[in-house]
Amino acid sequence: MMVPKTLFALLVTLISVTACSAFAPPCVQRGSPSIRSIRSIGSENFSNNQRCCHRDAHHAVLSAEKGGGGGGSDLNFDSFLSSLPSPEAVKENIMEGKMGERGELYVIAQFGLLLLIAIGSVPIIGDALEYLIGPSLIFIGLFLVYKGAADLQDNLSPWPIPADPKSGRGSLINQGIYSQIRHPMYTGLIVGMTGLSLVTDSVSRMLLTCLLYFVLDAKSEYEETELIRAYGASYKEYRREVPGKFLPSSINDLFAQ
Repeated sequence: MMVPKTLFALLVTLISVTACSAFAPPCVQRGSPSIRSIRSIGSENFSNNQRCCHRDAHHAVLSAEKGGGGGGSDLNFDSFLSSLPSPEAVKENIMEGKMGERGELYVIAQFGLLLLIAIGSVPIIGDALEYLIGPSLIFIGLFLVYKGAADLQDNLSPWPIPADPKSGRGSLINQGIYSQIRHPMYTGLIVGMTGLSLVTDSVSRMLLTCLLYFVLDAKSEYEETELIRAYGASYKEYRREVPGKFLPSSINDLFAQ
């Protein structure tokens, strides 16, 4: 049976198209779905970008509202300036009064010390404190401790409670350096530690020395209470004759003036 030429040509064309479709790469084989997917992804990314832009803009507006914006900052700065004292008023206060009667020395001392604290050292005097005054205070402190211990003799004890006079070892000492100050050993410790603080240029040691002073002051008060209990009126009379606890009365009077 003869197949018409037209039908034969149509059959060959159909077979060729089917074969090409079977062996084509996936992107070619499913071209239309891929194009639709790309278009969908592009549209979705564009929508996401729009949403992000709107969200960022919204956050920027909120931040500007919270911060007050440029105008708010200017307003806050103006409010800050208006809260300060008027320069004209301060100038008038400075010029007011008579020169030499406005307490200039206190102001000079105040700002001078602030400057030295900011610098962190005392020019010229700083070297003198470290190499001259510091070692001298250490020597004086050691001497006072030695002299106080030597004058106490058998009464020497680290405890603030005095030795019992009935034991034969306790007695009221009012001679030697004790005729000038009542607690020379404590004075020596404070003076010596102050000198060590200056030599080593140590703020921590100086602060601890100040704390040592308060401890020794409290200890001496307790010790004198026990001395009054042990020696009664004799120690009260001694305190009246020697009013200086850590320093001689002449130096105390000098500071009092």
